[in-house]
Amino acid sequence: MAGRTWRESLLRMLTAWNRHQVWRVLGAVIVVWLVGGTGLFLTERRANPELRTWGYALWQSGVYLFSGLEDPPVTMLGGLIAMMIVVTGVGTAGLFTASLASLLVERYLRRRDVASFEMEEHLILCNWSSRGLDWIREVHAKIIKDKRPVVIIHDDPDGIELPDTQDDPAFSDVYIVKGDPTSEIILRRAKVSKSHSVVILADHREGKHADGKTILTCIAIRALCRGAEHQPNIAAECRNAINRNHLKRSGADEIISSDEFGLRLLARAALYHGMTRVYQELLTVGRDANEMYLLPAPAELLGKPFTELSILFARHRGDRKSALLIGIQRDEEMHINPIHDEVGPLQADDHLILLGRVFLKPEDPLPIKREEKHEEERA
Repeated sequence: MAGRTWRESLLRMLTAWNRHQVWRVLGAVIVVWLVGGTGLFLTERRANPELRTWGYALWQSGVYLFSGLEDPPVTMLGGLIAMMIVVTGVGTAGLFTASLASLLVERYLRRRDVASFEMEEHLILCNWSSRGLDWIREVHAKIIKDKRPVVIIHDDPDGIELPDTQDDPAFSDVYIVKGDPTSEIILRRAKVSKSHSVVILADHREGKHADGKTILTCIAIRALCRGAEHQPNIAAECRNAINRNHLKRSGADEIISSDEFGLRLLARAALYHGMTRVYQELLTVGRDANEMYLLPAPAELLGKPFTELSILFARHRGDRKSALLIGIQRDEEMHINPIHDEVGPLQADDHLILLGRVFLKPEDPLPIKREEKHEEERA
């Protein structure tokens, strides 16, 4: 186990070095050293006794490369080669220093303590696995206008390898807090009480007890935020459907079971061919991709029945901000495609379930106001 850990750490270090082009710079230095030493040997071996062997020439090439011209060559051609070694050495040494500094700065920024500066309305990801990379890409997708910082809480930060921000800008605002997400001290460092939402991945290292750790994390977060005006939304991954009620009682707002979703998708694929592509489209964050989202019921629409609301949204199909009303969320119940007056008039605490290409915010103008204005003008 210790040997494997050592090999994995070495592999992560080599991968990081390769990402920052450190190996390329080192390769360039070695090539300049060998070619320059060979050139000095061929041009100076007869005229300069100090460079009569290839080994001495390599030594002198290394001196020129890192120290400069201390003992200049005798021949003019040897002098030109020495000058090329010195100039190239200055450039490659600068590149090596810059690459190494970039690597160290990135590691520092990834692990800097978020408690040292103000952070609020951020996203927190508890525990880590390779799926976290795709999760970060989703929440930092180009179509998302207001990207929120991401704070990862994990007890093994060395096991988290994030892509370079130059290669993938989605990881430009990601921070790591080392520790156990069930610890109140660690949650305070991550400023969980000021966060927008918390996502808890199942810690697969815990095996069949993974849901137990998720439950403890939910309890710790709710205890820390008890009495506060702002309560972060907690979305928890559930491995065993039997534990859904326990997760709900522990404070999880949304419970996601990837195994359960996968099983239902397989059932739909068996019954209705091609439906998995529809679900994939709805769950993909991207440009011109349709998605479902919730919008608090606007005051000007309160009291209107679902049929009338659907017509108001359906009339406005002139731009990308248009949306379709497909349901109403009332308390804990979801009314998808309600029939006739099944849900009654729209109430103050309801949420509209919309399908559209653009996320509408409560302060954004609804894609029905223009139609209403035209109707008022015609009236």
